[in-house]
Amino acid sequence: MESRGGATKEANSITKKLMIIGAGGQVGLEFVRLLKGSSHQVFPYTREDLDITDYEKVSNLLNHVRPDVIVNCAAFTSVDEAEREQDRAFQINAHATKWLAEETRRINASLVFLSTNYVFNGEADLPYSEDDREDPINAYGRSKLAGEEFVRQTLNNYFIIRTSWVYGWSGQNYFLNFLDATETKETIGVVDVQISSPTYTEDLVHIVMKLVETDQFGTYHVTNRGSCSRYEFAKAILDIGAISSKLEKIAPDYQMASRPAYSVLKHKRLNQAGLTPRHWKEALVACMTVESEDHDGEF
Repeated sequence: MESRGGATKEANSITKKLMIIGAGGQVGLEFVRLLKGSSHQVFPYTREDLDITDYEKVSNLLNHVRPDVIVNCAAFTSVDEAEREQDRAFQINAHATKWLAEETRRINASLVFLSTNYVFNGEADLPYSEDDREDPINAYGRSKLAGEEFVRQTLNNYFIIRTSWVYGWSGQNYFLNFLDATETKETIGVVDVQISSPTYTEDLVHIVMKLVETDQFGTYHVTNRGSCSRYEFAKAILDIGAISSKLEKIAPDYQMASRPAYSVLKHKRLNQAGLTPRHWKEALVACMTVESEDHDGEF
């Protein structure tokens, strides 16, 4: 696999059988796309193929595929909807994850669980390390933290991957929504009360695969380096794309779920594993120089 995000390529001759659950979402699509042509066997399942809350079907499929690694990209990701549908958010992000962890242990596989910077309350003024106390301030963060805890209680062979502000050419994300807005609006309103780290899906997947190939299990923070506000991220998109739209800082909608004001993640354990992500601005330039037709969501 080609090296990305500043990571050093290491020879790896072990072919793994990977099962991608949630392969129709933006991160799942990127796993499938980037693993094409690799030495690994990849078994992708979209939400239409496999409902993660259908426990019997999950068990039967695991028995059939017998993967070495299960990558769980299936999630309830809408932060605002999670406030209104908390039972559903916990059913997908926590309870289904618990079942999947138990089944992973049963077949002696390892599990990759994608989590979030929203497990922290945002009151810090320095990047959060993997050892810092979690204290989510919204239902989405609480449901993902519950999923993390179920994984840790059930498995030894796991990778919990906390990330933030994930974007790319697939799925639904802020980057694509913002680009769409530039097509129709001269001035775009941007909420400017959060600071975090934009994370390019390609970099996220490459680094996760580096970890999977090392078997250095644990909880990791995987984002691009550096931090910015939403306003600064939007301005960088305009500058890199030479887009003439203007920005206007706006207040958050009062109906929106609470977000942590500062949720930058420190790469302590990632650095200990010998991996260093590239800076978010470098990653954004790389993203915007890629033809979007190559990221059309097909696999």
